[in-house]
Amino acid sequence: MRIEIANKTKKRIEKNFVRKIVEKTLDISKKKPGDFSISIAFVEKKEIRRLNRIYRKKDKATDVLSFSYSSMYNKKGEALRAGELALCPEIIARNARANKVAFQKELAFVLSHGVLHLLGMKHGKKMYKIQDKISTNC
Repeated sequence: MRIEIANKTKKRIEKNFVRKIVEKTLDISKKKPGDFSISIAFVEKKEIRRLNRIYRKKDKATDVLSFSYSSMYNKKGEALRAGELALCPEIIARNARANKVAFQKELAFVLSHGVLHLLGMKHGKKMYKIQDKISTNC
């Protein structure tokens, strides 16, 4: 498993915490991704709004965007689970205040949401249950 993290914001992000949440999400989801490669970028509000406008045709900032590349294959011909996440700490912090939870808890919830999408999960009870379990234990 490979996890790359880039923080392009002023908000301090604990990379070990991010890695821990990705690993817990993979473990709890019981999905065996085989080779798993993820790039995570923390970006400013203006940038996530631009990405959301380009890729989802929604002209507003959001907390997380996921881009899956699951059609790739490794040398053995096995599906390679890979993708990128863009997260906006400013929006995550705003949502944390609105939900009256700590930033870390909201970050865990949103980050696990993005990882689950990369694993091919769609919105639904199972997805939200996993997110709740991960963010509750932060």
